[in-house]
Amino acid sequence: MYQNPSFAIVLEGGLIQAIVVQDWPDHLPLPPFVVVDYDTEGAADDEIVRFDIGNTKAEALCRSDTPTVFESLPDALSPRVVLAALDEPVQDEMPAPLAIAHRVRQSILDLDADIDAAERSPTGDDYNDIYLQANCGLIELLQSLGDQSDFGE
Repeated sequence: MYQNPSFAIVLEGGLIQAIVVQDWPDHLPLPPFVVVDYDTEGAADDEIVRFDIGNTKAEALCRSDTPTVFESLPDALSPRVVLAALDEPVQDEMPAPLAIAHRVRQSILDLDADIDAAERSPTGDDYNDIYLQANCGLIELLQSLGDQSDFGE
């Protein structure tokens, strides 16, 4: 099992000092964050980024930042501790991708063993059961790795 990642955006005097992530999976790269400040008053023209939001022209001061991993910081406030203090629910444990893959493989092996134990040829229903185990298991695995795709029903 691994923890569901949580984030903290640390401000001081209204300025972002750090973006911290806790429990980020080692197998995933850290995501870039974009900081957008629509208050461009007093900014030099070369600091202003212009872009479209739908049909509207917009401008802002923008920068990108990569979060710092909480576990690598000696003296940082845990995002999970802050969420707990705010009584925000945090999903404590999620199945690790490798555990999902092992479970799916075992369920397919079990279905195959049932067919062998019955000493019969596989039927269309047997193949369908194996397909469903593999497909649903792969979808669960992809979601655990952060895939946000719509896999349908």
